[in-house]
Amino acid sequence: MVVTLALLSALIVGVGDYLGGRGTARRPAIVVTFFSQITACLVQVPLVIALGWTHLQGGDVVLGLASGAAAGVGYIAFFHGLAHGRMAVVAPLAALTTALVPVVIDIVDGVRLPGGRWWGVAIALAAIPMVALRPGGDHSLRLLPELALAIGAGLGFATFFVAMGHTSDSSGQWPVVFASLGGAAMVGLISLLQRQRLGRPPLLALGSGACTAVAGVMAVKALQIGPIAVATVLASLYPVVTAGMAAKIDRERVSALNAFGVAAALAGAALIAVYR
Repeated sequence: MVVTLALLSALIVGVGDYLGGRGTARRPAIVVTFFSQITACLVQVPLVIALGWTHLQGGDVVLGLASGAAAGVGYIAFFHGLAHGRMAVVAPLAALTTALVPVVIDIVDGVRLPGGRWWGVAIALAAIPMVALRPGGDHSLRLLPELALAIGAGLGFATFFVAMGHTSDSSGQWPVVFASLGGAAMVGLISLLQRQRLGRPPLLALGSGACTAVAGVMAVKALQIGPIAVATVLASLYPVVTAGMAAKIDRERVSALNAFGVAAALAGAALIAVYR
C-alpha cells in the first residue's frame, strides 16, 4: 500500500508541477504558488472528511502548519526555477534533495529495512537526476542560482515529508489540510511584504493546486503507514512524469540517459515493492 500510494502521488505531483511551471512562465511564481495552495486546501477538505479520522491531535496541526509554510516557500523557489532556469537542473536536483534528506534521517534514527529495499532506494535516488537531465544547452553562470533554487525547494519539500511522516493516524489526513493552509498563509504574507498584486487566479495554478491536493492526501497516508525514506523516495520520482509531459507536449528531446533513468526508477520501485 505504501508503494502504491507513493507512486500515485508522484504521478499526480508530476502533472501538477508541469502545470505550475507552465503557469509561472506567464505569472509570477508567488502568485501561482498562492492560488495553488488555496486550491489545494479547498479540494482537500472534502477528501479528508470523506476519509474520516479519530481524533485531531494538536501536535499534528502544528506540524501541518509549519511544514506547509516551508513547502510554500519551496514551491515559490521551485516554480521560479522551472520558469526562469533550466528544468534539466532544477527539477531533478529538487527531487533528489527532497528524497535524500528523509533517507539520511532514517539512517541516523537507525531505521532497519531489508537489504533489497535499500538497494531500491539507492537506485531510485540515482534515477531522479537522470530522468530530467538534457544534453547540450546553455551551461553559463546561471547554474549557481539554479542550484540554489533547486536545493532550497528540495529542503522545503523534505520538511513537509518528514513532518507528515511524524503525524498520527488518529488525525487522519487533516495534517495535509493544515499544511496547505500554512503554505497559503506564508506565501500570502510574502506577497504582502513584497506588495505583489495577486489579481485573478491563473487557471494553470488552479489545476496545479487540485493535483497537489490529491497527491498530498496520498503522500500523507503513505508516510503515516510506511517508512519515511521509502515513501519519500518513491513520491520524489515525479520528474519522470514532468519530463515525459515536457517531451510530449513541448516536444523536448528525450535522450538515452532519460530513458535509462525511467528504467532505473521503475527498477528501484520494483525492488522497494518486492522486499517487505
